[in-house]
Amino acid sequence: MILKIKKEKLKEGISIVEKTSAKAISLPILKNLIIRAKKNIVNISATDLEIGIQWWSIAKIEEEGEVVIPASILSTFINLLPEGVVILSSSGNNLNIECGEYKTQIKGFSSEDFPIIPDVPEKKSTLINSNKLCSGLSQIVNIPLSLMSKPEISGVLFSFSGNELKLVATDSYRLGEKTLLLETPVESDFSFIIPQKSVKEIINIFIEKEGNLKILLGLNQVLFELSMTEMSHPKIQLTSRQIEGDYPNYEEIIPKKNKIKAVLDRKELINQIKASSIFSGKVNEVIIDINSIDSSIKISSQSIDSGEYSSSIYGEIDGGKEKVSFNYRYLIDGLLSIKDPKILFQINGSDSPGVFKALNDSSFLYIVMPIKASQ
Repeated sequence: MILKIKKEKLKEGISIVEKTSAKAISLPILKNLIIRAKKNIVNISATDLEIGIQWWSIAKIEEEGEVVIPASILSTFINLLPEGVVILSSSGNNLNIECGEYKTQIKGFSSEDFPIIPDVPEKKSTLINSNKLCSGLSQIVNIPLSLMSKPEISGVLFSFSGNELKLVATDSYRLGEKTLLLETPVESDFSFIIPQKSVKEIINIFIEKEGNLKILLGLNQVLFELSMTEMSHPKIQLTSRQIEGDYPNYEEIIPKKNKIKAVLDRKELINQIKASSIFSGKVNEVIIDINSIDSSIKISSQSIDSGEYSSSIYGEIDGGKEKVSFNYRYLIDGLLSIKDPKILFQINGSDSPGVFKALNDSSFLYIVMPIKASQ
């Protein structure tokens, strides 16, 4: 293998692909990435057997071939090179690198030992704006909880119907749902669940990339693909395994109507909950005391060890009086996911879930179960 490529391009590809190089010592080959040169395209790939990431770029290929190289060593060395053209050539299992006055040889491994990232035979597919998808996923990605007994809720649900994509995540105590509009409706409804780790990689890789992502559903895997702008060829592919099982019928817990509604300043509410959290005790409990008569919400907490706290926030409140306890961590997580300066807080009673939305954006809702109801 002999190829020439600009350092900045090579650095881009390695930085994308090395994210999934596994650290597990049980399979040392997974700490590597594979470089393939064919025709006028260079391909760099890595996998941890759950996620596979591939990157392609146009390059000057003088001799086709492939080589498997430790990801961390290659990344560190390439980052130290000056700007300019990098020459990569293989000799046996080793990789020679030249750039200006810099020359090195990195010992590699046989490509026959490197796991194959499987192709994904298409069952269903659609397109969605890369930035829009990643922004939506960012609002719910930290909600899932890894549970061996409930693997279906350890990931994120992608549910396509008509011209909508619903992204859903829950850990049984809270739930986030983000609705995105598709430019082209899907021909038939479909859904899948992928691991939280895969979702985090999707965000890390595609959040700042322009263009549409192709989402391709296979039998056991899902492919997320961004194409090159200069030619009809993949630029980045992320392949993730699907989580088997049926996602819970989460829509049953979303209240159809709410007795009490409050419009509040988001930043002030976050600050008061954070202040209350200092005295929340071992169960992270803060008490929300709603009173529509004086348009106030009292936020309080008490700890035998540290003391007690009480403050009030005012807003537009309708529906009467109610007192409910929440885990402050869940409240803050949800409120930080809402970007609107005003939030809508809704609840029916002390044993019912609290619903949080942006006042001017109904595409995202966040539900938190009260502490009494969840114990």
